[in-house]
Amino acid sequence: MKVLITDGVDPQCGQILAQNGFEVTEKPKISKEELKEIIGEFDKLIVRSATKVTAEIIEYGKNLKLIGRAGAGVDNIDIDAATRKGIIVMNTPGGNTISAAEHACAMMLSAARRIPQATADLKEGNWNKKKFTGVELEGKTLSIIGLGKIGREVATRMQSFRMKTIAYDPMIPDEYAAHLNIELLPLHENFKRADFITIHSSLNESTRNLISKDTFDLMKEGVIIVNCARGGIINEQDLADAITSGKVAAAALDVFEAEPVNPDNPLLKLDQVIATPHIAASTNEAQEKVALQIAEQIVEWKQKGKLEGAVNASAVELAQSPGVQSYLTLAEKLGATLAQLAPAHVNKMTVRTSGEFLHKYNEVITAAALKGLLEIRQSGDTNYINAFTKAKECGLSLEQRFEKENTDYTNLISLELENGTEKRMIGGTVFGDKEVRIVMIDRFLVEFKPEGNIIIYNNIDKPGIIAQVTQLLLLHNLNVAYIALSRDEEKSIAMTAIVVDGDVTPVLLEEIRNVNGVSCADLVSL
Repeated sequence: MKVLITDGVDPQCGQILAQNGFEVTEKPKISKEELKEIIGEFDKLIVRSATKVTAEIIEYGKNLKLIGRAGAGVDNIDIDAATRKGIIVMNTPGGNTISAAEHACAMMLSAARRIPQATADLKEGNWNKKKFTGVELEGKTLSIIGLGKIGREVATRMQSFRMKTIAYDPMIPDEYAAHLNIELLPLHENFKRADFITIHSSLNESTRNLISKDTFDLMKEGVIIVNCARGGIINEQDLADAITSGKVAAAALDVFEAEPVNPDNPLLKLDQVIATPHIAASTNEAQEKVALQIAEQIVEWKQKGKLEGAVNASAVELAQSPGVQSYLTLAEKLGATLAQLAPAHVNKMTVRTSGEFLHKYNEVITAAALKGLLEIRQSGDTNYINAFTKAKECGLSLEQRFEKENTDYTNLISLELENGTEKRMIGGTVFGDKEVRIVMIDRFLVEFKPEGNIIIYNNIDKPGIIAQVTQLLLLHNLNVAYIALSRDEEKSIAMTAIVVDGDVTPVLLEEIRNVNGVSCADLVSL
């Protein structure tokens, strides 16, 4: 049982493993090339965030059985590649929550009072009291984007400064937020009302470039922005432009789209930006907690077969089952699509499977659907292991139904989301072994691949609407990759799904909604 530990994980991790019979090798600053050379000797690998466990590294790890992440984020590990090889990926969620929250608060205070700039100026021999006039936090409105564990801890601390806390998190019920003295608002209302904005969301296709030129235009003059979550959520060039124009007074960043950050990054040239090198979780306490936690989880796995913190255990178990992987992909895509179509603050999800083949996989299909849903709607990592727990935590009740047959499809997965007054439904299947398709949305039989950027709109069934919409796409220099159509002849209502090459801006989406005859339009990014 040979374990390789990289990235300077706290020494207690290796000590605990050695005491329990593991042969431990520690390589704190291993290069990619050296890792490729030696990884084949080990059956377990423990990393922090620096080591990139790519598909290539996993391919070289011919004896690997487990990859442990001393920390919560697993975006430096190719989980799909590990799953295909039957390798367990394990993390330690929660171990660095307090450290990350405290760092975000410290960054907010530092940006508001310009502490780093004043310190640097003072050390140069200056005494410029007037130059570094800051702003108070008391009475200001703080917007928290993502109310996961870290976001909630930040809210509690900043309320002590008598800040008014508002938030955006489509999976958190209003009652729960109210209990925390937080007002839940739509995303655009958060941007309009906030004096300070702090990001605590995971990075995925729906949050990439979440804050960009269009959203900066909604914000107050002089807003202060903090990001200690993930790089890529804020468009860095647009942020630099917003700071230069005066729209954004200051930004405090612990994360960047590319890390280590390029010295030529325009943000580093701005005096209004304070930055740290992704150290939000870098405290003695947090590093000790996650090191102890990952070691204890591995020992538990060895002694009792318990997979605490495993992010892909169910998927690994099913990896050898022919045909199942495509249905898990389908379920995730259905969940992610419906997350972007359904109303906010849903409280019930129904998962239906039909077809004899899917019957014994109903539980893991539900987990996959939840994973797709929650990764879009909630901050933090969601996996097959924690999906049910996270659904319960955010007040989402579940109903699972199985039908032996479906008259139209051999195997079908359908999902429903509702909030008590409104309901949305989506269904999909797999053609052949791997051709994943969405085949219905609500009452419309509309078929398309769940990939890329998809504009979905409803309209009165009359001539000319598609022409108007495609003309708008042309004006925005967007190419149409695929169009799917369906209609309800009795009610004279149609649905169209248009897959486009390129990004769809909020401005374009609003223009489509304003086309005469269009009743609603949504963007789905997968």
